[in-house]
Amino acid sequence: MEVLRFKSGIVMSIALLFTILALATPCWIVFGSVSIGLFVSRFGGVWDGQRFPPFNAGPSTFGNSDAQNVAIAFLVLAMVTLLPASILVIFAARVEGKDKMAKIGGALAVVSALFLLIAMASYTGLMKMLASNWGYSYAIGWAAFCLTLPAGPVAIFAK
Repeated sequence: MEVLRFKSGIVMSIALLFTILALATPCWIVFGSVSIGLFVSRFGGVWDGQRFPPFNAGPSTFGNSDAQNVAIAFLVLAMVTLLPASILVIFAARVEGKDKMAKIGGALAVVSALFLLIAMASYTGLMKMLASNWGYSYAIGWAAFCLTLPAGPVAIFAK
Protein backbone atom coordinates (compact mmCIF):
# COMPACT_ATOMS: atom_id res chain seq x y z
CA MET A 1 0.00 0.00 0.00
CA GLU A 2 1.28 3.42 -0.92
CA VAL A 3 0.87 5.39 2.27
CA LEU A 4 1.30 8.88 0.80
CA ARG A 5 -1.37 8.31 -1.86
CA PHE A 6 -3.70 6.78 0.70
CA LYS A 7 -3.30 9.82 2.96
CA SER A 8 -3.92 12.05 -0.03
CA GLY A 9 -7.19 10.21 -0.68
CA ILE A 10 -8.20 10.63 2.95
CA VAL A 11 -7.45 14.37 2.74
CA MET A 12 -9.63 14.52 -0.39
CA SER A 13 -12.43 12.80 1.52
CA ILE A 14 -12.13 15.34 4.33
CA ALA A 15 -12.20 18.15 1.74
CA LEU A 16 -15.37 16.61 0.29
CA LEU A 17 -16.93 16.62 3.75
CA PHE A 18 -15.91 20.26 4.23
CA THR A 19 -17.41 21.17 0.85
CA ILE A 20 -20.71 19.53 1.80
CA LEU A 21 -20.69 21.34 5.15
CA ALA A 22 -19.92 24.68 3.51
CA LEU A 23 -22.79 24.23 1.10
CA ALA A 24 -25.29 23.06 3.71
CA THR A 25 -24.59 25.31 6.68
CA PRO A 26 -26.31 28.71 6.97
CA CYS A 27 -23.53 31.05 8.06
CA TRP A 28 -21.69 32.55 5.10
CA ILE A 29 -22.19 36.16 6.17
CA VAL A 30 -23.04 37.41 9.67
CA PHE A 31 -24.73 40.70 10.67
CA GLY A 32 -25.12 40.54 14.44
CA SER A 33 -27.97 38.09 14.95
CA VAL A 34 -28.60 37.67 11.20
CA SER A 35 -26.72 35.01 9.29
CA ILE A 36 -27.03 34.43 5.57
CA GLY A 37 -26.43 31.05 3.99
CA LEU A 38 -26.60 29.86 0.43
CA PHE A 39 -30.04 28.31 0.90
CA VAL A 40 -31.52 29.75 4.09
CA SER A 41 -31.06 32.72 6.39
CA ARG A 42 -31.44 33.05 10.14
CA PHE A 43 -32.84 36.19 11.78
CA GLY A 44 -32.18 35.97 15.52
CA GLY A 45 -33.52 32.54 16.34
CA VAL A 46 -35.95 32.40 13.40
CA TRP A 47 -35.09 30.47 10.25
CA ASP A 48 -36.29 31.89 6.99
CA GLY A 49 -36.59 29.89 3.80
CA GLN A 50 -35.76 33.02 1.86
CA ARG A 51 -32.35 33.46 0.39
CA PHE A 52 -30.68 36.78 -0.18
CA PRO A 53 -31.48 39.67 0.59
CA PRO A 54 -31.92 39.10 4.32
CA PHE A 55 -34.49 41.81 4.98
CA ASN A 56 -37.16 43.73 3.11
CA ALA A 57 -34.81 45.60 0.87
CA GLY A 58 -35.74 44.98 -2.73
CA PRO A 59 -33.49 43.15 -5.10
CA SER A 60 -32.41 46.48 -6.54
CA THR A 61 -30.66 47.38 -3.26
CA PHE A 62 -28.16 44.56 -3.28
CA GLY A 63 -28.63 43.08 -6.72
CA ASN A 64 -29.76 39.55 -7.30
CA SER A 65 -28.25 36.47 -5.73
CA ASP A 66 -25.63 35.88 -8.42
CA ALA A 67 -22.95 35.31 -5.80
CA GLN A 68 -24.97 32.56 -4.17
CA ASN A 69 -25.88 30.94 -7.48
CA VAL A 70 -22.27 30.90 -8.65
CA ALA A 71 -21.07 29.53 -5.31
CA ILE A 72 -23.72 26.79 -5.29
CA ALA A 73 -22.97 25.76 -8.87
CA PHE A 74 -19.21 25.52 -8.41
CA LEU A 75 -19.45 23.88 -4.98
CA VAL A 76 -21.65 21.18 -6.51
CA LEU A 77 -19.18 20.74 -9.37
CA ALA A 78 -16.39 20.44 -6.80
CA MET A 79 -18.31 17.74 -4.93
CA VAL A 80 -19.03 15.85 -8.14
CA THR A 81 -15.32 15.75 -8.99
CA LEU A 82 -14.00 15.22 -5.45
CA LEU A 83 -16.06 12.10 -4.80
CA PRO A 84 -14.60 10.01 -7.66
CA ALA A 85 -11.17 11.56 -7.07
CA SER A 86 -11.03 10.38 -3.48
CA ILE A 87 -12.41 6.94 -4.36
CA LEU A 88 -9.91 6.46 -7.19
CA VAL A 89 -6.92 7.59 -5.15
CA ILE A 90 -7.78 5.48 -2.11
CA PHE A 91 -8.43 2.42 -4.27
CA ALA A 92 -5.24 2.96 -6.29
CA ALA A 93 -3.20 3.26 -3.09
CA ARG A 94 -4.51 -0.07 -1.78
CA VAL A 95 -3.95 -2.07 -4.97
CA GLU A 96 -0.55 -2.46 -6.64
CA GLY A 97 -0.07 -1.31 -10.23
CA LYS A 98 -2.92 1.20 -10.30
CA ASP A 99 -0.81 4.31 -10.96
CA LYS A 100 -3.04 5.44 -13.81
CA MET A 101 -6.10 5.48 -11.52
CA ALA A 102 -4.22 7.54 -8.96
CA LYS A 103 -3.15 10.03 -11.61
CA ILE A 104 -6.73 10.36 -12.86
CA GLY A 105 -7.95 10.86 -9.30
CA GLY A 106 -5.25 13.44 -8.66
CA ALA A 107 -6.17 15.30 -11.84
CA LEU A 108 -9.82 15.30 -10.76
CA ALA A 109 -8.76 16.72 -7.41
CA VAL A 110 -6.86 19.53 -9.14
CA VAL A 111 -9.97 20.31 -11.22
CA SER A 112 -12.03 20.22 -8.02
CA ALA A 113 -9.62 22.66 -6.38
CA LEU A 114 -10.14 24.97 -9.35
CA PHE A 115 -13.93 24.72 -8.93
CA LEU A 116 -13.60 25.48 -5.22
CA LEU A 117 -11.38 28.46 -5.95
CA ILE A 118 -13.89 29.85 -8.45
CA ALA A 119 -16.78 29.33 -6.02
CA MET A 120 -15.09 30.96 -3.07
CA ALA A 121 -13.36 33.78 -4.96
CA SER A 122 -16.47 34.77 -6.90
CA TYR A 123 -18.55 34.77 -3.71
CA THR A 124 -15.90 36.89 -2.01
CA GLY A 125 -15.72 39.32 -4.90
CA LEU A 126 -19.46 39.69 -5.36
CA MET A 127 -20.27 39.98 -1.64
CA LYS A 128 -17.31 42.01 -0.34
CA MET A 129 -19.30 45.25 -0.18
CA LEU A 130 -22.03 43.62 1.88
CA ALA A 131 -20.04 41.37 4.19
CA SER A 132 -18.88 42.90 7.42
CA ASN A 133 -18.15 39.52 9.02
CA TRP A 134 -17.63 36.28 7.16
CA GLY A 135 -19.17 33.24 8.83
CA TYR A 136 -17.92 29.75 9.58
CA SER A 137 -19.46 28.28 6.40
CA TYR A 138 -17.33 30.64 4.36
CA ALA A 139 -14.21 29.58 6.30
CA ILE A 140 -15.05 25.89 5.81
CA GLY A 141 -15.27 26.47 2.05
CA TRP A 142 -11.81 28.01 1.96
CA ALA A 143 -10.49 25.18 4.15
CA ALA A 144 -11.84 22.66 1.62
CA PHE A 145 -9.89 24.46 -1.10
CA CYS A 146 -6.72 24.49 1.02
CA LEU A 147 -7.01 20.73 1.58
CA THR A 148 -7.81 19.87 -2.03
CA LEU A 149 -5.07 21.93 -3.64
CA PRO A 150 -2.07 19.92 -2.36
CA ALA A 151 -3.86 16.55 -2.29
CA GLY A 152 -4.19 16.36 -6.07
CA PRO A 153 -0.51 16.80 -6.98
CA VAL A 154 0.51 14.47 -4.15
CA ALA A 155 -1.74 11.76 -5.61
CA ILE A 156 -0.34 12.37 -9.09
CA PHE A 157 3.36 12.40 -8.23
CA ALA A 158 3.61 10.07 -5.22
CA LYS A 159 5.44 6.83 -5.89
